[in-house]
Amino acid sequence: MSRAGVSPDSYTLPIVVKAMCQSFDVKMGIQLHCVGIKNGLESNEFCESGIINMYCKGGEFGNAHKLFEHNRERKLGSWNAIIGGLSQGGRAKEAIDMFWRLMKCGFRPDDVTMHYGCMVDLLGRAGLFEEAREMIEKMPMKANSVVWGCLMGACEMYGDVEMGEWVAMRLLELEPWNDGAYVVLSNIYADKGMWDDVKRVREIMKQRKLAKIPGFSLATNSE
Repeated sequence: MSRAGVSPDSYTLPIVVKAMCQSFDVKMGIQLHCVGIKNGLESNEFCESGIINMYCKGGEFGNAHKLFEHNRERKLGSWNAIIGGLSQGGRAKEAIDMFWRLMKCGFRPDDVTMHYGCMVDLLGRAGLFEEAREMIEKMPMKANSVVWGCLMGACEMYGDVEMGEWVAMRLLELEPWNDGAYVVLSNIYADKGMWDDVKRVREIMKQRKLAKIPGFSLATNSE
């Protein structure tokens, strides 16, 4: 296309960038970025978010950050690209910091930016329990069992007894019939060798005549 003298536009570049994400080459990625600059496409929302995503997929987080920070009039698509790229690249703390920056700038996160459950799960897996609790408490809507379940699973992963007990209480307030919270809490106690507490939880389950539903449980670290 280039040899034919046809310049790429805001539709062409994102398509090529998307293909580059499948098999990233640093030099080729930078060349595509330069093509975008040469044709005045770098500030285009779709082109910018595509290039940011490409850099993140290739582990070039420094270049992704530079491009993101360069545009002072960034739109939600660019925020989505950098937050998603950082989180998928295992940079949980950076993704979380960027999410809070998004909120402070007055943007309202959409489904692409991540549901609150995904952010709570990300924080929990990073062991940032207080930050996860803060996010839940600041949510514009009441947290449901999915959000609490994400944090409960992280509590089991890290063996956090205090937070696990607190989350279990919230879950049981929402769904007193659901034994998932009891099961995970029992696992946390067992992992810590707190057998009296394990026995106490099992007695409560027995008294309430709750039986584990086959094939169902809250999110845990078994993935």
